[in-house]
Amino acid sequence: MYTAQQALRAYRQVEHQGVSGEQLYLQGLEGILEYLRRAEGAIQVGDNAKKVAPLDSAYRIVEHLLAILPADAASRAGSLSAKLEQVYAALLAQLAQANIFNDLDALAQCRAAVSGLKSAWLAAGE
Repeated sequence: MYTAQQALRAYRQVEHQGVSGEQLYLQGLEGILEYLRRAEGAIQVGDNAKKVAPLDSAYRIVEHLLAILPADAASRAGSLSAKLEQVYAALLAQLAQANIFNDLDALAQCRAAVSGLKSAWLAAGE
């Protein structure tokens, strides 16, 4: 798992390359959705070997998003950071569920949550 300091360093490095944190966040969400699509396809055809890499990639992105939240997010009940922490933790649990049990419902729940985050992010940017 990334430490918060490693995650922030990675974001700052990318930002210096001309990609804003906002764009990077949106790309991360889009990446998760693509990895979920790939994992779903692999599970549907019974190819357990091909589901692992996309689920792992989605898991790593979510871990990264969780790592960059402010360290005191949990102590600020009701804050956006605390709510995001809950969403990311639920995503990690659902991704593990999908990986262990080939659970397409868990993937659907992940897709709904990430799509909701993406829609909210896009709406906030308008």
